[in-house]
Amino acid sequence: MIRSKKITLPLAAFLTSYLLLRSLLLAVLIALLSLYLPTAFAKRSAERERIELAALWPEIIDHIISGLRSGMSLAETLIGLSQRGPLATRETFRDCESVLRTNGDFDEVFRIIRQRFDDGLADQVCEVLNFARGTGSRDTTITLRTLGDFIRSDISLRSEIRAKHGWIKNSALIAAAAPWILLLILSTQSNTVKAFSTPGGVSVLLAGVVMSIVAYIWMGRVGRLPQTPRIFQR
Repeated sequence: MIRSKKITLPLAAFLTSYLLLRSLLLAVLIALLSLYLPTAFAKRSAERERIELAALWPEIIDHIISGLRSGMSLAETLIGLSQRGPLATRETFRDCESVLRTNGDFDEVFRIIRQRFDDGLADQVCEVLNFARGTGSRDTTITLRTLGDFIRSDISLRSEIRAKHGWIKNSALIAAAAPWILLLILSTQSNTVKAFSTPGGVSVLLAGVVMSIVAYIWMGRVGRLPQTPRIFQR
């Protein structure tokens, strides 16, 4: 089903653009672009979801600290997050609750959390909780409070940098897309189609495609923020 959708979209884009523009080369380029767009949107959606989940860690840590200070065990605290934690994470902690009630396997619980959040912050929190579980440290809440403050500062700084990078990336993307939008508008004229159907016109189009791809990749690399290293990943 997914494979058929991947074929249908480029095919529809090719036929539509060819009927409108009457240019085989432009139709092929548009079809190739439509083939990449779903992947790009999926990656951006996954990255946005990962960032939103990471931003919930300060609230989750506050719930854990509150539970431990009230005299609850770590297992009871994690189970409580399935009801009192952030809405976006309750399903994850319901799975953790199922594991804890079945066999009490904390290693599996931490594996689930690491996998669902998929970032270095989750690894750090899991290591602190795992260390506290193994040693029975009384300083767990202090350590968690310090870690929570650090995570808040890190998230705030990254949000500010991401916003500034977003302005630059969006401006660069508009600048890169503007010539192609103008080309599509001009392609409604038969003279433009004839001009770009010549060997010289094809060369100009191919050179423009290559430069646009290189610029897009370069913009992505420049605007990409380094992720928190997952030194505790297992």
